[in-house]
Amino acid sequence: MRKPELLAPAGDLTRMKYAFAYGADAVYAGQPAFSLRARENGFKNLDDLAEGIEYAHRLGKKFYLTSNVIPRNVKVEAFQNALLAAIDLKPDALIVADPGFVGWLREVRPEVEIHLSVQANTTNYLAAKFWHDLGVSRVILSRELRLSEILEIKNRLPDLELEVFVHGAVCMSMSGRCMLSNWVTRRDANQGACDNSCRMPYRLYANPEPQCENYQEHEGKFSLQRTDRPELPPIALDEDTWGTYFMSSRDICAIDVIPELMAAGLDSFKIEGRTKSVYYLSQVVRAYRMAIDSCAAQFQQGVAPESVKVSDESRRAISFVDGRGFMPGFLRGPLPQNYESTHEEAPGGCVAAQVLSYDSNTHSCRVNVKTPFSIDDSLELMTPSGMAPCKIEAMKDFKGGDVDRLHPGTEGVVFLQDCVELLSFNVPYSFFVRKIT
Repeated sequence: MRKPELLAPAGDLTRMKYAFAYGADAVYAGQPAFSLRARENGFKNLDDLAEGIEYAHRLGKKFYLTSNVIPRNVKVEAFQNALLAAIDLKPDALIVADPGFVGWLREVRPEVEIHLSVQANTTNYLAAKFWHDLGVSRVILSRELRLSEILEIKNRLPDLELEVFVHGAVCMSMSGRCMLSNWVTRRDANQGACDNSCRMPYRLYANPEPQCENYQEHEGKFSLQRTDRPELPPIALDEDTWGTYFMSSRDICAIDVIPELMAAGLDSFKIEGRTKSVYYLSQVVRAYRMAIDSCAAQFQQGVAPESVKVSDESRRAISFVDGRGFMPGFLRGPLPQNYESTHEEAPGGCVAAQVLSYDSNTHSCRVNVKTPFSIDDSLELMTPSGMAPCKIEAMKDFKGGDVDRLHPGTEGVVFLQDCVELLSFNVPYSFFVRKIT
């Protein structure tokens, strides 16, 4: 069985390098000014793109350019010129959403490989065939599809590459076609300026006029009830100490669905998160790399598809990243009501520090502290080669003084008692992870 591609987000050159170090086969990065992460895009110009593409190709990896804005007339010509300039850098494919631009690219640069963005909302085999006939080589399917629907599209169109999201944020609107940000803050999500209005906290007040200074908060629990359909159950407005998050969905985590997705012969498994930290990206890529490799080995050994399982280490890796709570998405059926969440801490632990350099003579690491940790905390050293428990012998703060605790936002030096062999060739991509015991 051919392994599917593991496709990771590259918010900038640094994240791209970490993604490749931890096992990604390919990355996708935003085109400057013309992707749906335009505000946060770390690829600021053609020089950044050229460097990223060259780095990926030097490793034998792939680099896809996300050019998926839905432009207005005033941006069409600028977008065309930007695309032509980017194509000259030879990315492995363009990820495009606008049908007009798909058609235009087929006319002016027919040799360019086109992947259809999830923003195009492909949810059935007729739509997928339409795009394939137009020259699209890969379709990124909508997150809203069930596994059975994905399998039918693949069975009907075996020559069309299919890409599915397996991990990351889920928009409450149909695959991101949302106007909420535009309505609330006049920032258009479809032009790459989403301000994540759906993720923000809201509070319910008793005063009828919002400009009143003497706000009175309602007391008790509240729900929304449709007045035209009283037989429908009310929707609870869950609130934590930060506010009410009515539209902020949990994140998708399809780690346990990997065997079924691989058995279906899907071509690419995509991780969302171009704005996530390098630690989050590294740990998630590591988890899905292990899951894919483990399942592929079982398939090769002749294990029946229904008996193939992801490794425990894959699930453990996911337990070390936080988020909004995880769900399998729509892959295994409709979601229960109130699948909203605000923030859930990682049950296994969290990143303590990022390794900046290593001195083999003193067995010491210079680190950038991410969360507080003490000399006697239960720590593991995470590298692209794996994770292993480690013990700290001593620590110094950024002034060089001996300390027994380091604090975030500072640098420090950590002296190790063991695990030094893991650092011999993994220094630029290593982290200390504090376990929850």
